[in-house]
Amino acid sequence: MLNTKAVSLSFAITMVILYLLCALFVYISPQAFLAFLNNWAHGMDLTMIVSPRPFTFTSFIIGLVSIFIASLVFGYLFSAIYNALSRTAKD
Repeated sequence: MLNTKAVSLSFAITMVILYLLCALFVYISPQAFLAFLNNWAHGMDLTMIVSPRPFTFTSFIIGLVSIFIASLVFGYLFSAIYNALSRTAKD
């Protein structure tokens, strides 16, 4: 059995760390980051969807808070589903 609070919080903290690293990379070298993401996009050209708006502190905070909340929910769902499946697997 997984502790749903511990799993959801650890997943949310991990995602916040990744978000911070991602934001730092975009701030330092946006073109290099875009080139890096293009390698993950299976041949799609992500330059076509780059926003011309500058990255603001407000959008950074909104992204940070929303990724934390979403990750809490996903971590909770993951551990709840895992716990439910592990109970049925014992039967």
